[in-house]
Amino acid sequence: MKSLRRLVRAGSIQDRATRRVVIAVAACAFAEWGGASSVLPLLPIYLRHHGSSLPMVGLTMAAFFAAAVLVQYPMGRLSDRIGRRQIQIGGLIAYSVATVLFALFAAPWAAFFFRALQGAGTGIVDVANAAMIGEVVPEKERGKAFGSFYGARTVGMAIGPFLGGLTGVGHMDYLFLAAAAVVLTATVPITFLTPRTSGHLPVRRHERTPLWRSRSVMGVGLAFLAGGLLIGTYEVCWSLLLDLRGATSWELGLSWTLFAFPFAVVSLPAGWLVDHMDRRALVIFSLAGSAAFALVYPFLHSVAWLVGLGALEAVTVALGAPAELAQLSSSVPARELGRAQGAVSSMQTGAVAVMATISGALFGVRPWLPFVVAAGAIGAVIVALSFVWRGVPGRGSLPGHRPLEPAAGPVGVASPLELSPERLRVERAG
Repeated sequence: MKSLRRLVRAGSIQDRATRRVVIAVAACAFAEWGGASSVLPLLPIYLRHHGSSLPMVGLTMAAFFAAAVLVQYPMGRLSDRIGRRQIQIGGLIAYSVATVLFALFAAPWAAFFFRALQGAGTGIVDVANAAMIGEVVPEKERGKAFGSFYGARTVGMAIGPFLGGLTGVGHMDYLFLAAAAVVLTATVPITFLTPRTSGHLPVRRHERTPLWRSRSVMGVGLAFLAGGLLIGTYEVCWSLLLDLRGATSWELGLSWTLFAFPFAVVSLPAGWLVDHMDRRALVIFSLAGSAAFALVYPFLHSVAWLVGLGALEAVTVALGAPAELAQLSSSVPARELGRAQGAVSSMQTGAVAVMATISGALFGVRPWLPFVVAAGAIGAVIVALSFVWRGVPGRGSLPGHRPLEPAAGPVGVASPLELSPERLRVERAG
């Protein structure tokens, strides 16, 4: 927790009460992704060892994201009404239960359903985490807050895969139990450090922001979609590619760790850049870098080069994630951030699900094919963004938009945006 406090302080978030909320969300992300990512490097190989064919491996990995698609938008809307905390805790518990079941049953179809439950839990936590930051943190500091959030998250992703890789496929049952316990600890900072609110009154249909009429939101959705295509490819094919090149289990884990650590280090300066530069340019630069690396990876035969370039790619990827979230939070009223975050996250996880479903089969045809397909699709998104975002402000809020507009809550209950630092402390203590 002390290291997370230093990480957030390094982001220069001024208000103490707001900083405590960012610390809570960062600590939640650290524990959640540390536990969840520990099983990722070896999971495709584990599934193969327990009877799953290559297409079934792809389907099982895709089930995680397909389930997230089904729940992210409705649960994002629900978090706008009842508050973020309940959604976060419920998602963490769902993931932990599914992970324990993984340790007990390893048959292909059982693994498929457990992976889907993991996806549903993780999907709704991510939506509520991002919406909470966008709702509570002032816009001028939002880039730094999202940078701290992603930095803590990727520190967890750096530690988890490395330890998971050391465990080995033969001891995955114990790894599943340990991962479930770690993810469950993420409920502690959310319970004790975030304000206890009951959300906002329901927004009438005619009062809702028309999300997809906003070119700013549409551009964020396209960027999320492009990221999803890449994630879906790597989720299934990265470990398979390294295994094909002769990598050991610890090298698989190390590849994830060496991607995550540079990402975490760059997240804080990336957050500063988001607050001081054009967010659109940062997103497009990040996507272009990802496409270039995806084209190179499958034609390398050295494990050392694959791992080293993965660490370099993290620097470009780290610039895009906080910029996308900051652009989204400046595009819609705070009372609808859960719905907006759920919408773009659904686009991303839908893309991940589709790509994960087909990438296993594409890898079986030619190992380079899924990487090239993903890179080409990202290139098409970059071209589309140059038209969709033309004339859209990349700094500050959109004209006429009031991102910190207080939303009326139930009688006697304050929205997080209506709370002064002192009242935030009172609410959190309650």
